[in-house]
Amino acid sequence: MNSISTAERQLLFDFITSSTSISNDLFAQIIQLFKKKTFKKGDFILKEGDIETFSNIVVEGVVHQYTYEEDQPITINITPKGFSFNNLKSYITKTPSLEVHEAITDVELMCITRKDIDALMRKSHEFSYLMFKIYENILLDRENRMFLLQVKNPTKRYRLFHEIVERADKILDDSPDKYIASYLNMTPQQYSNEKKKMLKGQL
Repeated sequence: MNSISTAERQLLFDFITSSTSISNDLFAQIIQLFKKKTFKKGDFILKEGDIETFSNIVVEGVVHQYTYEEDQPITINITPKGFSFNNLKSYITKTPSLEVHEAITDVELMCITRKDIDALMRKSHEFSYLMFKIYENILLDRENRMFLLQVKNPTKRYRLFHEIVERADKILDDSPDKYIASYLNMTPQQYSNEKKKMLKGQL
C-alpha cells in the first residue's frame, strides 16, 4: 500500500467529518484500510460489465461516470476532488456494471473495499452510523440531481445547478464544458449560451 500523505489524510478526514464527527480511534482504523490508486487521463476506472467492489474518494482530478444510450454517452455524474463515487447498484447487488467510470484528467484516488467496510461496520456502531450519514448525503445529492433534470427550462436548470449541487464549483474548475453540458442534459450550444448569460449577469 502506498503511504498516505498529510494532505491526503486531511482530505479524507474532511470528507468524513462533513457527514458527522468521529473519534480519533475510529479515524485511525479507517485510514489503515484505504489504498491509493492513480489513473492517467482517458483511463477506465470501472468498465461496463465489471463488478464494483470499491468506494472511492477523489484526491486529485475529475472522474466522469456515464452509460450509453444508442451508442451515445449519457453522463450520470461528475466527481471532482474531495468527493466520493462508485457504481452503487453494482456495489450493492454484486452484478455487472452498466456504467463506465473514466478519468477525464489525471486522477488520484483513495479506495476502500466493500469487504473492509462491511467488516468494520459489523464491529463498530460508530462506523455504522458514519456510513448511514454518508449515504444520506449521497441520496440528497442524487435527489437534487433528479430535481434538476425535471426542470425543462435550460436557464433555470443552469441556475439551480449552482444553487443546489454542492459540487458545482469544483466540477466547473476542472471539467471540460462538454461533460458539464451532458450532466445538465443540455446540448453544448445550450450550455454555452447559459454560461455566457451568467458571465454577463443575466441569470
